[in-house]
Amino acid sequence: MNLAPELADLVPCYLANRRNDMETLAAALGRGDFELMSRLGHNMHGSGTSFGLDGLSAIGVAIERAANAGDRVEIARQLRRMTAYLSRHELSDRATARLQLAPYEGDAFAAGAAADDRAVDVLLVDDQEMNIAILGRYLTRAGYSVKSLNSGEAALEALAEPPPPGLILLDVMLGGADGMEICRRIKSNPATSGIPVVFVSSATTGCDHIRGRAAGAADFLSKPVRREMLIERVRSLLPPRASAADGAARQ
Repeated sequence: MNLAPELADLVPCYLANRRNDMETLAAALGRGDFELMSRLGHNMHGSGTSFGLDGLSAIGVAIERAANAGDRVEIARQLRRMTAYLSRHELSDRATARLQLAPYEGDAFAAGAAADDRAVDVLLVDDQEMNIAILGRYLTRAGYSVKSLNSGEAALEALAEPPPPGLILLDVMLGGADGMEICRRIKSNPATSGIPVVFVSSATTGCDHIRGRAAGAADFLSKPVRREMLIERVRSLLPPRASAADGAARQ
């Protein structure tokens, strides 16, 4: 396993949430919701490796591929594989309940809220709670103020109210309007067009990068996001005036 030490305490909560995903996948398989299964598989292979769970990431890849092909038999096989994988990382019921109630305890970062009404350095937009936890932890420990939202629509609503964030980290695969569409809307609005947008996604093909640039993105980070790469990108794009802890972030 290749796990960043600062993420170790988040692993149990991540596994508990993937067990919930397993139930969602099983229900989606029953009703033939291949779009949802594809999205959940995509998110799994984007975050599993961040927690040193390469096997779970590989299952996510297979689920996304099978969902895109409409292959119910293969999805069912991967769900059995996922059950076996997670059973090897079993949590006690008591530990699971505690972690689900307070998965980010001890961090300065609080999902969905900044410390006050001042402009935040970075707006995170991702519908996966653990992706937000990872990026939020990396950024706050580097001295940046962070706010998170779980949909593109919520991000557009937040951007309608001043002050704007210094930078937006935007997941590509979101429920509702995807990241590409949200970025195009941000860039077509004169009030928000100047905010740098960085896409964060498991998609790594040249075509995805071309589409991202066409939508107006300043850069592209591939999941699993490495802390050093994230901080380097943020430092290169975030205006100096926006950092609430400029000195700490650049030490």
